[in-house]
Amino acid sequence: MPHEVVRSPQVGEVFRGMSTREKRSYEAAVDALRGEGCKAGGYRLAAAKGDNYPLCCRHLAYTWRMFTAYPQRDQIVIVALDKHERDHNPAADLAEALPGLATIGRKRSAKPPCCDEAAARRR
Repeated sequence: MPHEVVRSPQVGEVFRGMSTREKRSYEAAVDALRGEGCKAGGYRLAAAKGDNYPLCCRHLAYTWRMFTAYPQRDQIVIVALDKHERDHNPAADLAEALPGLATIGRKRSAKPPCCDEAAARRR
């Protein structure tokens, strides 16, 4: 079942400044989201209190990250698109606008998938 994917205005602005390879990586991720829903969303971000926050992150080309939310059963919102670099953590920027989001993520081995199996079956 195809999922509707919408994006914030910020994502469109950032997309225009990406290289051709970076744009292809983004477009492939959007296609995967349309077809697979949250299964293609990457991993769930951490909440400030240590549990899961209702936002996911998917790695794209180079240091690019795509942040997604799932407000309705078959709808995906691309909330932000940003680079994660040594001196810039996009989650810290998002935490300023999204109360309860942790500014520092989990260890790579401890990142849960964007959706669990029960949620994936509902989608």
